[in-house]
Amino acid sequence: MINARQLEVLSTVIEVGTTARAAELLNVSQPAVSNMIRHTEDITGLTLFERDRGRLIPTREARHIAQEAQHLFMQQKRISSIVEELRGGTMGTLNIIASPSIGLGVLPRALAEFSKARPKLRLSLELGSVDEISEKLVSGRADLGLSITVPRHPSLSVGPIAAGELVCVCPPGHDFAYMKRVSITDLNLVNHISYATNTPLGRLVDQVFAERGLERRYSCEVRHTATALELVASGMGVALVDSFALIGREPGRIVKVPTDPVLPIRMSSITSRLFPTSNLAGRFMEFFRGFIEAAG
Repeated sequence: MINARQLEVLSTVIEVGTTARAAELLNVSQPAVSNMIRHTEDITGLTLFERDRGRLIPTREARHIAQEAQHLFMQQKRISSIVEELRGGTMGTLNIIASPSIGLGVLPRALAEFSKARPKLRLSLELGSVDEISEKLVSGRADLGLSITVPRHPSLSVGPIAAGELVCVCPPGHDFAYMKRVSITDLNLVNHISYATNTPLGRLVDQVFAERGLERRYSCEVRHTATALELVASGMGVALVDSFALIGREPGRIVKVPTDPVLPIRMSSITSRLFPTSNLAGRFMEFFRGFIEAAG
């Protein structure tokens, strides 16, 4: 069976006409080229060159083999190019699942910027709860998860992306809009859009009320931050939302006010320990950290 190296030597000798010049181009010795040609003739049972005053004249059979070899060389170059692109994170498939406040806010903007220099990149983006994020990653159906709630699963690895906090948002002209800080317990005094007690954000806010001997009250219950933001923008009331959901949001429809006490949160990247993290996912995590830092 003739191999790729033998085809390369054959094609080079045909191109330049002498074993000496072919040896220079291939960075090997002249005897090595001559021996390769003889060995190729032996294993194929064909005469590949006629000798004429120091030059090698390729036979019709040799030219036919070399012509067919060009397809192989082109495919090798294409594969090498793909490997370089994969190594450089400029192509491939990236499957991300994120919590809604991230997936409907800052993440699409970051992906658009990340994709500009990667036109061959294929993306998949889903939204889900922390349990859905965990299930997708453990089953290998997602490469990367992004959440402000940390999953507790032994097969998942969690890393920091950015630090943030819960902030109060209200419609323009609302009493809270003129405050330097809004006391979280004062939310009981107004139309308050909030999260159920059994949700991560609901538990975080409930803890503040419990420490003060109070029970949280709200006029409208939502599951996702994106819903709360739209209700606030429509004048329904005020809400606590994570600061990441406000990155890049057009000003004017809502007013952001810091809270007292400050409720810190953290955005995390989540990957599976059961599957190796792709080079592309690693590059996006690094890019996303910088993107949020610049946007903040």
